[in-house]
Amino acid sequence: MDKLTERKKRLLEAVVDSYITSAEPISSAAIQQGYMPDVSTATIRSELAGLEEMGYLVKPHVSAGRVPSSKAYRFYVDSLMQNVTPGDVDELESEGRERIEGVESIVKEAVKVVSDITNYTSLMVLEGKDDLIVRQVKLVGLGDKTALVIIITDGGVLRDSVINLPENTQEGYLDAASSLINGSMAGKSIKTITGGEVISNVEEFKALFDQIIAMLRQYVQGGEVYVEGADKIFAYPEYRDVDNVKGFLSVISQKDKLQELTSGDGVEITVKIGAEEGVKNMAVVSARYLVSGRQIGHVGVIGPERMDYRKVIKVLTTIGKMSEEKKED
Repeated sequence: MDKLTERKKRLLEAVVDSYITSAEPISSAAIQQGYMPDVSTATIRSELAGLEEMGYLVKPHVSAGRVPSSKAYRFYVDSLMQNVTPGDVDELESEGRERIEGVESIVKEAVKVVSDITNYTSLMVLEGKDDLIVRQVKLVGLGDKTALVIIITDGGVLRDSVINLPENTQEGYLDAASSLINGSMAGKSIKTITGGEVISNVEEFKALFDQIIAMLRQYVQGGEVYVEGADKIFAYPEYRDVDNVKGFLSVISQKDKLQELTSGDGVEITVKIGAEEGVKNMAVVSARYLVSGRQIGHVGVIGPERMDYRKVIKVLTTIGKMSEEKKED
C-alpha cells in the first residue's frame, strides 16, 4: 500500500480543512493560493488524483469535485490529536467555567455548554456507579404536594427529581423527613442503600423513602442519556438530505447505540467516524467525564463527518478538565 508523502499529508490536511469550513470541493488553484504556494497547480492535481486512488478522496458524483472520505477524516483526526497541547484548551476555559460555576457542574448544564460553544448536537451518557457515597439528601417543598429531591454524593450532585408527597402532610413534615433520611443515608454507599439495608421504621415517611431509593436504583441501572441541541444539525448542508436526517435521528434515539459510540476504553478523547462505526456521514467525538477522579460517564458531540474536530476536541478536553476540578473543590 502506498504511504502518504509529506506533500500528500499537507495536501490532504488542506482539503479537509477547507471542506470543514465550506462544505464545497476545493480547486487545485485555491489550494495553491491558500495552502501550498510553493507547489504548482499541475502537481497538486496529480497528487489529488493519487489521494483519490488511495481512498482518501471521493467524488460524490461523476461531475463533482473531490471531497474527503471517512479515511481522510481519520487521518486528519489522528494527526490533530498528535499536536494537541494543554495550552490549546486555555482560550475556551473562561467561557466554559463561567457557565458551569454556580450549578456545581450538573451534567445537563455541561451538555448545554458543549452544544452552545460548538454549535453541534451534544450528549452525555452516564454510567451507574453504586460505590458513590451519599453525602446529603435535600428536600425542597414546591407546594401542591410535591417536593424537589436533590441527592449529593462524593461525586457531586447525582440527580434531582420532583416527587409526590403523601396526602395531609403537616407543617414541618419536610424538615422531619430530611433529618430522618439524612440520618439513615448520609455516609452510606448507593449499593448499601439500594440493597435493602436502609429502611424507614416510621410509617409516615415510608413512601418518601421508597421514592428516593427508587431514584437511586434507576441511576445504578445506568445508561441515562441527555441530548442537547438536536436541531442544530439542520444548520449543516449535509442534512438537507432526507436520508441523512433519518440516519441522524435514528442514532440519537437509540440509547444503546449512543453508549457504544461514546465508549472509549479508558482513553481521554475518542473519535468515531462514519463508515468505521456504521454511522454514515456522521462522526462522534467524546471525552471521559470524571468527578473527583472517578469516571461517571462520557460527554460528546455528534455531527457531520466534516465537523470542526479541532474546536470540538478543545471544548471536550476543557469541559472534562473543569468538571473534575470543580467537584474536587
